[in-house]
Amino acid sequence: MKDWLLLFLRLIAGVGLAYWAGYGKVFVEETREAYSQVLADAGIPAAYFMTLLFGVVEFFGSCFLTVGFFTRKATALLIISAAASGAIQLLILEAPVANLFLLDQDAGFGTGIFLIAYVVLLLFGPGNISFDAGRRSQTA
Repeated sequence: MKDWLLLFLRLIAGVGLAYWAGYGKVFVEETREAYSQVLADAGIPAAYFMTLLFGVVEFFGSCFLTVGFFTRKATALLIISAAASGAIQLLILEAPVANLFLLDQDAGFGTGIFLIAYVVLLLFGPGNISFDAGRRSQTA
């Protein structure tokens, strides 16, 4: 049962963040420009680079997370990205803490929810229904 729950959590967190947040920052010019403008208006240096960095970590890290490949490493990067995103929202954009738990792209985009999911996956690992489990059985 635990393995199925971890698979479900990986799928929801991975596909959700990869599609909703990362894809646009990497592959859609208008989204990348809009997000980098928000960061630039907030006084974040190298806003365009930060947008690309967030996008690459969110999209490709989420893809790795979804299939359970290098899960703990991908999750650690996603935790850093989510924590930085949450810090930007709270400290620079002065958003209320409640916004971190809303699944609304304009109000905080569920950063807190994703952060909790990532911590759970970092602690429990990917489960036995993952590429990591297959790699462990090959090396054992």
